[in-house]
Amino acid sequence: MLYEEIQARKAEIKTEMDSEGITEERLAELETEVEALNTEERAILKAAEERKALEAKVISTKTEEIEILKTEEEKSMDINSLEYRNAWLAKLQGKKLTEEQERAYAAADAANAIPTIVADKMLEKMKKVAPMLSEITLMQVPGNLKFVVEGTRNAASKHTENSAISAAADTIVTVTLGAIEFMKIIGISKTAAAMSADAFEDYIVNMLAGDIARAIDDYVINDSSNGIVAITYTTGTNQVLQTATAGYGYADIMDLIGLLPAAYDAEAKFLCNKKTFQKVKSILDTAKRPIFDPAEKTLCGYPVLVDDYVTTSNNALYLGRWTDVVGNLSIPIEVESDASSGFTAGTINYRGFAAFDSKPAKVDGIVRLVTTV
Repeated sequence: MLYEEIQARKAEIKTEMDSEGITEERLAELETEVEALNTEERAILKAAEERKALEAKVISTKTEEIEILKTEEEKSMDINSLEYRNAWLAKLQGKKLTEEQERAYAAADAANAIPTIVADKMLEKMKKVAPMLSEITLMQVPGNLKFVVEGTRNAASKHTENSAISAAADTIVTVTLGAIEFMKIIGISKTAAAMSADAFEDYIVNMLAGDIARAIDDYVINDSSNGIVAITYTTGTNQVLQTATAGYGYADIMDLIGLLPAAYDAEAKFLCNKKTFQKVKSILDTAKRPIFDPAEKTLCGYPVLVDDYVTTSNNALYLGRWTDVVGNLSIPIEVESDASSGFTAGTINYRGFAAFDSKPAKVDGIVRLVTTV
């Protein structure tokens, strides 16, 4: 019996029970029928509640599934996602993309931009093989960069009350950084290009990012216009020139430290190549104690940066606050492939490209020790 039929029957019974002349026997029959109807009604209501709860659970489950699918879809569209990284690497290798990779690559709409995951590994690798990239002020601003830094800075002067005072002759210096191109091309056989995504990623990071970083590191130090060597060094002002054949001594190191203004001491570090470092680390002070502390890895209290690109020709030993050197990676490393250029050799060529420029923005915090022998 339906719920509506039960309600109609209960209404009929009520009418009959309220009528005059109803016998006790008939009244008992009607009461028994009402109890049966109530039991059936409760069963119907319980079933309806259970069905409603089940429907709500189904709706909730479907909503969760939709949210999960939506989240996965949004994730696959993100250039930061693992899905896009896998699709980008597969496409670079010349592999046929899976349906998921096709969807991730198309949905990202990133114009083949390098995935964030790979770009981060590239920069991490660059800083490992090029020590100066971790020391200078490194920015990533697209295009040319122009900024001003403090030039001449005069001290405040004592003032006589009510007397006129002239403005200090302080100056500022404008520094402009361009976009010097750095490039590396490597050829990989088709067999090697079929390696796993992780192995392929490690290969291009090591080969392209590593070698470009070395070229940039060399530029930061040795460029004839913008490198650290391009600073005008004057003996007695910001340079110690050693002419003795015996090599550097404790007095030379102390003279070099003495040229560095005290304001830069807290952040200053020595910079030299490994050959020069091996020589100076064995120098003893006047009390016959080594000036190099192997536990702290400091030379006379200053940390030491060992860089292969510091010239060995004049045994240069620099001391400076290297954050005053500003670099701009205006185009982070991009990677492109070309199978046609290596068609006859069965290779795929990969080109790494980056644009970078740097220059010492302030030079009064950099001094050096060099020798003529």
